[in-house]
Amino acid sequence: MSNRFEQLLCVHCAPTLAGIKPACVFTCSKQKFPRLLEDLGRCAASLAAFGIRFRVLCECERHLVVMVYRRALLDRWLAGPEQRSFLKAHGYRRGAGVEELLNTLHQRMCCHRGRTALFPHEIGVFLGYPLEDVQGFIEYKGQNPRYLGYWKVYGDVEGAKALFAKYDECRKHYLTLAGRGMGLDEILAA
Repeated sequence: MSNRFEQLLCVHCAPTLAGIKPACVFTCSKQKFPRLLEDLGRCAASLAAFGIRFRVLCECERHLVVMVYRRALLDRWLAGPEQRSFLKAHGYRRGAGVEELLNTLHQRMCCHRGRTALFPHEIGVFLGYPLEDVQGFIEYKGQNPRYLGYWKVYGDVEGAKALFAKYDECRKHYLTLAGRGMGLDEILAA
């Protein structure tokens, strides 16, 4: 697996890889990573034993939008009554499992890419963002957040700042270990 690709995952996905966030999304250039699909496949195979999954949410000529998630953690998060109610209100089937929910999100991402629908901002729920922040973003159309970090915060600023600091620390730790030559499978096994 390309070291550059693993570093990209450390930068964008460390909190998910570490199990402190259910999912993350990153966009990757096919030009910068000409063997992107091969790298994704190898990475998915080597990290599956750790409960980590990869899902292409959208593909265009030049980029891939990829979700990296911990299936069990995402399942528990999305099973919360507030998250279920929110997703149902946004057209997701009540009682749907993680894979069906991700299929619906994938379809919506593709429709957005095809310009036949608005961006599915409910993706924030899948990424583990607090519901009040996702709802605030939708209600205020992304304007006037109380704080800006890994996402736009409309609710608990102090809680978000503490979480963002934890994410920063996690990213730094993963990049340090990767910089010492450790592969992601070695980092996760440590």
